Amino acid sequence: MQGYVFIFAILLGSEYLVEQTNLNIPGSIIGLLVLFVYFSIKGNISDEIGESAGTLLKYLPLMLVPIGVGIKELFVTFDSQLIAMLGASFIALLLAVFIPVATIWIIKYLLDKFSKKELVSNENSIEEES
Repeated sequence: MQGYVFIFAILLGSEYLVEQTNLNIPGSIIGLLVLFVYFSIKGNISDEIGESAGTLLKYLPLMLVPIGVGIKELFVTFDSQLIAMLGASFIALLLAVFIPVATIWIIKYLLDKFSKKELVSNENSIEEES
């Protein structure tokens, strides 16, 4: 029960913070960031919080239904800006695909470059020993 109380208190505190500061970020996201920072500093998660979080994770798909309804409501409200929303979604999709691929290419290039240098230095050291 303490785990549920802790998680709910973080959620209420983050919602209060958003309400007082007029941030344009959902309180649940701020709450997740607060939990992340808290557990990163603390270094471990208590059994009560872990058990409560595990139970909540089982019902996560059910909790996503209101988000889907909210997105549908946005499209009804912003129907005059539908082209702009679709354009932004398309650009976000391109970036979400391009950035990981570019990162993998860069990492692969650097790994190949450093492994070749390492092979050359190993060959030179073997020749010097002979």
